Amino acid sequence: MEHYKWNYDYSQTLWMKMFLARPDFDNNRSEVLITFEQALEIIKAADRLTQGIRKIVYLVGWQGLGHDDCYPVMDTVNEALKRDCDATGKESLWWLYREAKKYHTVVSVHGNVSDAVAQTPIFDALVKANALANDLSGAPAVLQTLNGRACYKTSYPQLWESGIFKRVFNGLCETVPVREAGTVHLDNFCIAESLNPQTYVQAQDEARNKMLDYIHSLGIDVTSEYTYREAHFRNESLTHPNREMYAQAGEDMTEVPWESVPMRTLGRIPATWWTSQVSLRECMEIPPQLYSGHLTDPALLRVFYGAMHGEDIWMAHGAAPENWAAEFMRQFCTMQLPYFYLNRLQRQKAESAEGEYTVYFSNGVVSSGKEGRITKNGAVLKNGGDVLLPLDETGSVFIAYSENGKDGLWDIPDAAFDRAEIFEITAEGNIPRGTAEISDGRVRLRVAPGTAVGMKGKL
Repeated sequence: MEHYKWNYDYSQTLWMKMFLARPDFDNNRSEVLITFEQALEIIKAADRLTQGIRKIVYLVGWQGLGHDDCYPVMDTVNEALKRDCDATGKESLWWLYREAKKYHTVVSVHGNVSDAVAQTPIFDALVKANALANDLSGAPAVLQTLNGRACYKTSYPQLWESGIFKRVFNGLCETVPVREAGTVHLDNFCIAESLNPQTYVQAQDEARNKMLDYIHSLGIDVTSEYTYREAHFRNESLTHPNREMYAQAGEDMTEVPWESVPMRTLGRIPATWWTSQVSLRECMEIPPQLYSGHLTDPALLRVFYGAMHGEDIWMAHGAAPENWAAEFMRQFCTMQLPYFYLNRLQRQKAESAEGEYTVYFSNGVVSSGKEGRITKNGAVLKNGGDVLLPLDETGSVFIAYSENGKDGLWDIPDAAFDRAEIFEITAEGNIPRGTAEISDGRVRLRVAPGTAVGMKGKL
């Protein structure tokens, strides 16, 4: 299957968003949740918790006064996030990018070229170029609100042909280190068909591909929000604002099953935040190295697992590691580690019963969604909230985790060593806990409730 050559293997990379700020337009200020300095402290703690694996963090709300401000223009860094010792927010953001690399973390940004607010400095240029989705009268259609402000959708053919897209994206590259990072998250990169002039889904798709090709030519991967399977005049919700506008055209709006629509950005977008509208057959046939993310179908998520988000944890628990580390490790060990492990295997056969799946992988590995269990030739690698899996493909470090606590024998059939250093994993660093012997593919461990224990093989 043809696809770009990615800069990263997103099926083996912990990629997350970090929500920094939202706008308060009434008071012309930014409501800050996490500053650039605090972001670095979070990155340091996450690196200790994940034992230095490769990570990507996309900053949300880094521009204007915060999340969803200024779009599609992205050339102004949020000054409320800067360090006191720096002259500008831009200087602080670049500082964060450089410092984060010391902690195995690539910092990039969350952006958006599909939404446009009337307050964007290029709004008149977008209107003049017909680069917004218009209603039947030819007027730009308000299709949603962002932060209480009217939001329009860009029309990709005109956005591309007018040169506006290149100016916008080049402005982003001049402002933040997306070329240096080699990756950017473009949110909500969906199609909104324009009625006047008519630019329907096929033309929109072709133009979006040209934009993705241009970004790829700059050496940048694009991750995004959804699986894009757009059909003519189709939306998931019958009350979606796009559908209300499309109804003006008087055409048949019969629902089209998403399974019959191609995955339009497959091969151009390697990973999505919400990996939606994907079938079991496609999960079996499409390698995760080609397309991965967080599956939105609960039954598929239970059997294949998926990428954790990170953003929800910090939004709920704040920036202090003592408040978020426990939930971070729960998600990392029970969702991300199984995802990494299974993604390294070949998907061979799937069975379905009563809405749940069992998938058979290479090397004798079986994942049962109903039981939340992963086994290898009968050995139990994950059983509900109890997990013991290798951290990465080297198999030199394993992580054991238990939601409710477990003291006893654990199966560890993948260990290539017979003795291991044991350490408790914390946000402050690893705490040595002695050694353990591996015998007949098993190890005796005591793991307290809600904690993680690391094992490093000794020769």
